[in-house]
Amino acid sequence: MSTHSPHTNGHITHDYHMHSNVSCDSHATMGEMCRAALRQGITEIAFTEHFDLHPKDSCTGFYKADVYFENLETARRTFAPQGLTIRAGVEVGEYHLYHETIQPVLDAWPYDFVLGSLHWVGDNVIFDQGYFRSRTPQQAIEPYFTELLAMVRFGRFDVLAHADVFKRAAYTIYGHYEARDWEDLIRPVWQACIEQGIGIEINTASLRREIAQAHPSLDALRWYREMGGDLLTIGSDGHQPDHVGYGFETARDLALAAGFTRACCYEQRRVVGWIALV
Repeated sequence: MSTHSPHTNGHITHDYHMHSNVSCDSHATMGEMCRAALRQGITEIAFTEHFDLHPKDSCTGFYKADVYFENLETARRTFAPQGLTIRAGVEVGEYHLYHETIQPVLDAWPYDFVLGSLHWVGDNVIFDQGYFRSRTPQQAIEPYFTELLAMVRFGRFDVLAHADVFKRAAYTIYGHYEARDWEDLIRPVWQACIEQGIGIEINTASLRREIAQAHPSLDALRWYREMGGDLLTIGSDGHQPDHVGYGFETARDLALAAGFTRACCYEQRRVVGWIALV
């Protein structure tokens, strides 16, 4: 792995997973996040604000598409002349369960990029350490991957966000997480992604946490690539300016080690180009 600073972008000029105060869990303005991106040498970003609908989710009811696009157009007018391309994105939670509410919003507004994420297994939020403390790894993790597979098979989003995001909390309780322990559950998710034309991301958020792993880790990335998957984006999952571009040198190292040579760019929900990783 690279010994470079986690704040260098590793020649990766796109951050396709970012949040601003249009998400319930960020206080940063789009302008602050855009300026941080430019400081990191990043020239294309996607603001993928949380659109969550689980009744117990703290973000439910917060996202407003009209507010988002008003802020986005202001940011575009300000930062496009400075060389920053800003894609219209969204991170939709549990798409397969709430598609009747989500789909009309996606149809009504000009999104470029849609992330699908799974934060809940039934009524259990997977960021709750208590969920893992009261269960064995098998009891906690297998249901997550089962639900993730159902979501991916339903499809209708562009890229699967942080495929093993539960490990942020699980590692704190179990002190261990290795993708190879769950290979028989991860590979069907990758196969469904490939069949649905859904990409995956390298999400660097947990490089900032105790577990110090990207989502997903190298073994899982290799399986996806070996199985024929080639749609990859890279995102910091940044919620404040100093998160933007964090760990991108490591993300590049992981991508190359897994067999990727490029990452994709989206516009109007389609892959419209590629950035070289070498």
